[in-house]
Amino acid sequence: MLKFNLFHVFTHTTTLHSTVTVHCRNHLSDLSVSVSNTNHHQDHSFTLSSIINSSGLSPETALKLSKRLKLKKSDDGPNAVIQLLRNYGFSDSQLSTLVKKHPFVLLSKPEKTLLPKLNFLQSIGVSTTDLPNVLIGNISFFTTSLEKNIIPRYHLIRSIVRDDKEVVSVFKRGTWNLGGDSMVPNIEVLRKLGVPQTSISHLVCNYSAVAFIDHSIFVEAVNSVKVMGFDPSKLNFVLALQVFVKIKKEIWESKFKIFERLGWSKDICVLAFQRYPPYILISEKKIVKTMNFLVKDMGLSPEDIARSPNILNRNLESTIMPRCAVVKILKSRGLIKNDMLIGQVLD
Repeated sequence: MLKFNLFHVFTHTTTLHSTVTVHCRNHLSDLSVSVSNTNHHQDHSFTLSSIINSSGLSPETALKLSKRLKLKKSDDGPNAVIQLLRNYGFSDSQLSTLVKKHPFVLLSKPEKTLLPKLNFLQSIGVSTTDLPNVLIGNISFFTTSLEKNIIPRYHLIRSIVRDDKEVVSVFKRGTWNLGGDSMVPNIEVLRKLGVPQTSISHLVCNYSAVAFIDHSIFVEAVNSVKVMGFDPSKLNFVLALQVFVKIKKEIWESKFKIFERLGWSKDICVLAFQRYPPYILISEKKIVKTMNFLVKDMGLSPEDIARSPNILNRNLESTIMPRCAVVKILKSRGLIKNDMLIGQVLD
């Protein structure tokens, strides 16, 4: 089973990766606006002090934003926007971050457009604690229509996941506004294969960009996962799916070469991938550092590690080394067997 040509399966991953990268970019409009060279210092002074006092910006940053937005003394909208956001849980530092990243938020109409969006987000379960981070990471909430975009997208995602909590999880990841025409047929492919709802929700909530990709790309990735022999009823099926979408063929080859240098054969690499697909995404530096510790300090064989490849994703200093130190003590006292699987300790 393991002796098929692994790289034949990965042939198309370069196409998958490059297309998805383009597809998943957030093509928001360039919000910069050219301003007149005329210095309206007097007009800016009122807004300058208001923004400094309200959002915690430095005087220099506030002045630049004031000029960029052409704010004048008569403009009280920015103050109303800032006060509204403060009422919905924004701290001074969060207001400062938001205005620096998305200054045109200050031009929002607080009562007409902004307040209904805030109320909607709270109605579906976005907490006061989470709301600032959701908005800071999703400028499109400010620039798109509630009725024409946000609510329809909510209903689309809600029809696929189990509850509003999972919709909020997607919103928090900032990928909710990607092109969604492919999402329903993509999920239908998984359901026809027998992928359970728990796995579908895991994919949409944690790797939503994968669920939103072009249908033909999605199907190609699914087929690659099937060729690898993954069981659609297991969570590893969708974990492998998101890996196939993300990784180019060249990356696969380079990662396998790293593990081969560390003592793994191609068959062991495949076995590890079938056990824990995300291990292939771990950085070379972390792979080498963790493998060296487990082999040289703990006396494990490469095969031992391949049986529990998820341990490579653990933090070496804060998790692996302290637990291994305890294992050494327990072994020295005969309290645990020498053949105990390291994965049992580190999982």
